[in-house]
Amino acid sequence: MAASSTSEHDLNLLSLPITHLIAAQMRGEVTAVEIVECYLRRAEQIHTATNCFTCWVPEALDEAARADLYREETGKLLGCLHGIPCTIKDHYAMKGLPVTMGLKTMRDRMHESGGARHDAVAVMALRAEGAIPIAKTNMTQHGDTWGGGNPAYGDTLNSRNTLRTPGGSSSGEGAAVGASASVFGIGSDVGGSVRCPAAFSGVAGFKPTAQRFSFGWEDGRTILNKPGDYGVMATGGPLAKHVDDLVQVLNATWSRTSPMLNIDTRVPRIPFDEQMLAKAGPLTIGYHVDGGYTNPSPCPSTVRCIERAVEALRDAGHHLVPFDPNEVVPWKELHPILLAEYGHGIRPDAGDSNRARRKVREGSYSSKSTDTDVDAIHPDLAGMAKASRGPGGLLPIATSTAEHHAIIAQRDQQRDMLSRHWRNAGLDVLICPAWAFPAPPVEEVRNLAPAVWTTQAWNYFDVPAGVLPIGRVTVEDLHQSWNFEVDPPSIEPDFRDACLRSRENSEGMPIALQVVGQPWREENVLRAMLEIERVVTPVAREMPRDHHLLEPIVRRSPTMGERPVETSDIDILAR
Repeated sequence: MAASSTSEHDLNLLSLPITHLIAAQMRGEVTAVEIVECYLRRAEQIHTATNCFTCWVPEALDEAARADLYREETGKLLGCLHGIPCTIKDHYAMKGLPVTMGLKTMRDRMHESGGARHDAVAVMALRAEGAIPIAKTNMTQHGDTWGGGNPAYGDTLNSRNTLRTPGGSSSGEGAAVGASASVFGIGSDVGGSVRCPAAFSGVAGFKPTAQRFSFGWEDGRTILNKPGDYGVMATGGPLAKHVDDLVQVLNATWSRTSPMLNIDTRVPRIPFDEQMLAKAGPLTIGYHVDGGYTNPSPCPSTVRCIERAVEALRDAGHHLVPFDPNEVVPWKELHPILLAEYGHGIRPDAGDSNRARRKVREGSYSSKSTDTDVDAIHPDLAGMAKASRGPGGLLPIATSTAEHHAIIAQRDQQRDMLSRHWRNAGLDVLICPAWAFPAPPVEEVRNLAPAVWTTQAWNYFDVPAGVLPIGRVTVEDLHQSWNFEVDPPSIEPDFRDACLRSRENSEGMPIALQVVGQPWREENVLRAMLEIERVVTPVAREMPRDHHLLEPIVRRSPTMGERPVETSDIDILAR
């Protein structure tokens, strides 16, 4: 459906990738102010429907005006992101704006104190190249779930279907970038929090090796990956409508002069390797459609789209090699350690808020902030916590330094084992499902926590991974049966039923492919993603390329985690 409320001029700007927007400015066809104004109009429209933003950046238009003045006076650009509007996930610090982690108490304290006192290094790096942040985006409570809601701002909804989740924890980025309310966005990923919203929203997303993308503030502080956190570490990463836009953003933030490489001492000084990206010749690509760590087995739409991608890549001259990581490091061996690494403690059950608060006070709940003591627990967080208890009931927790070291040692042995088999197979990258099924209804997120293992496993192995759209759910797909027989017989009924409900009425929803590489070989993964986009797009006629045309229905969840209801702009303004 064409966005009738959007002018043709705006539709054109909203559809252009970064390099085209830069070239148009250099030719004098459009100014940075015009681009930012266009995106602000679109952002307001999409936010009204999806609840994707937490606050606006008040100085955005002033920054755009300064960029235009610089170009007029010098004939040059500020950098390779000159005049490009972008959005930033809530937990990245921006001077004068709140950092809330989805908590009412943090939100209120931040408003009272005037917001953060320093920019995050990632924000500094983007601004140094001329990018213009226009808004901060909503996220899940603590960033601990893959859904789209929190007590501070409510649920974020999918811009392709506002009855469904955009995924998380970078939920606002998925909804915003997925509807061209932002050229690109910056999220973070510790279990799929960039890749999940990208996959559900029909855009590209990228998770680097941990610590290559900064979380640090200008004064060295960080809200994630605190000292002593050496388990499964979170990493920042971009979302964008095109893979080449991801390349432009990472090239900018990893340039030799970037604040990311020169201020944050935790980030290794590894400049963007354009030579690796520009390599020619066929790739050796490992693949699996089923198997691996995909949970549950992929639905018919995912199977069809990945099989088509494999054939298109083979026809283009690349070497496709079956490779199942589950045969190298079996899931049954990885699973208990993965739970221990992510759990760090006993989680509250759904609805037992008093016990949850008590456990926070006792120090046994994995909270990143004592604000959970007074904030409500989102049902998605409770559902994720319940799933983290593991098959034996309580989560396995290290009770001594020796046990902790043993867990880390076994994790490292598993990482080394997979890496050796990978190299022996001569693989450049591995391709596999991004998710087994399309974006689920909002109210089903709490029942689907085990599905995140499909992306979470690659955080555990600490390797770079990206996702990109390769098709959509079709009517023909929905007429085919989804075979659960290969799944473990112990699969919980609530999980199985939620998977099936996620597929119901999902025609047109995006299906994504995940591309995985070896540690510190981000550019190689990006090279493969560019090639997949080039090769698969011509044969995938139903590819989601209509982000700027979406007109999402305005909805809100009546309470956290519940099925959204249709509402009006007036209702939203009255809240």
